Amino acid sequence: MKVLYIGHYRDGTGWGNAALNNILAMQEAGVDVVPRAITYESEDKTTDLRIENLEMKSSNDCDVVVQHTLPHNYVYNADYKNIGFLAVESSNFKDTGWQHNCNLMDEMWVPSEAARKALVWSGVTVPVKIVPHSLRMGDYSEVINKNPIDTLQNQFVFGFVGEFIERKNVKALVRAFHMEFQPEEPVSLLIKTSKANLEDVQKYLAHIRKGLRIRKNYKEEVVAAGMATNEEYLDLLSQIDCFVMPSRGEAFCIPSLETMAMGIPCIWTNGIGLDHTLGIAVESHDEPCFGAVETLDGLDTSNSSWKEINVRSLGSSMRKMYDTLIVPEMKQDVAKQCKEKAANYSHKEIGKIIKRILNDS
Repeated sequence: MKVLYIGHYRDGTGWGNAALNNILAMQEAGVDVVPRAITYESEDKTTDLRIENLEMKSSNDCDVVVQHTLPHNYVYNADYKNIGFLAVESSNFKDTGWQHNCNLMDEMWVPSEAARKALVWSGVTVPVKIVPHSLRMGDYSEVINKNPIDTLQNQFVFGFVGEFIERKNVKALVRAFHMEFQPEEPVSLLIKTSKANLEDVQKYLAHIRKGLRIRKNYKEEVVAAGMATNEEYLDLLSQIDCFVMPSRGEAFCIPSLETMAMGIPCIWTNGIGLDHTLGIAVESHDEPCFGAVETLDGLDTSNSSWKEINVRSLGSSMRKMYDTLIVPEMKQDVAKQCKEKAANYSHKEIGKIIKRILNDS
């Protein structure tokens, strides 16, 4: 079996990195994979020699094609088994018409059960298989904190990593943090976001604090905005004690897997695609999508729904995690459990899943 894999793996985005790791997982499992890059970006952001070596292979005689792109770009070719790979962040995408594109494929792959349900609810009738995202675990096993942030020293750090968009629900995180913790407590909140202006983020956070009206002075969040090198990024992650993802919708959330691989537990919105992680799933309820101005027309409209996290429960979950992890023995035990669970998402293990799905098809 020879697999042609078409994706945005050279974009340097979370979407691109997901495709890149899928390709490397397939290679790890002994699948004959040939990657071909497409892009929406203006520059190539991947310098992975493993990918470059695979790209040198001929695409002749491929009998399977994985199209890891948006469904309106799917093309059916009778010479291949056609597989679409799709990540979905809301309950359905009926308004996009993507269900018709998905049904052109012989099979669909998604990274989580939440995403599988979204495809079914949208009217996708072809088989839908779950292929979780993966990482090269060695990149996260021995990260050394070379550039500690002064304001985070001697603090318990809750950390968020994600785009500064409505879906990520940063507002809920900031509200929960300040409602639960007093300024004098040794607890801090680190927010890492790309493609955002630092001043704009700080103004937004200040607006949230002002709206709480529970005290005159608050401990300000520590914000890292803009793009970072991989070394800088891992350095930031290493300063987190607990990862928090209050997102209204995720197909998987790779940073939650990255932090788990570093022994860091997670708190997340129940019902989104984070069942792979270890920690606390906070109660949530369905709400019509609203405010997703950064998405494509017809995607994440109010005809679909998101999971809205309970802010008070989020705060109490953060308190529970703090009380647990400030005990050194408990923190060590949780870190061990996290790393053991993360090992299930190595290239080797996910490669086995992909190979089995390909063989069973």
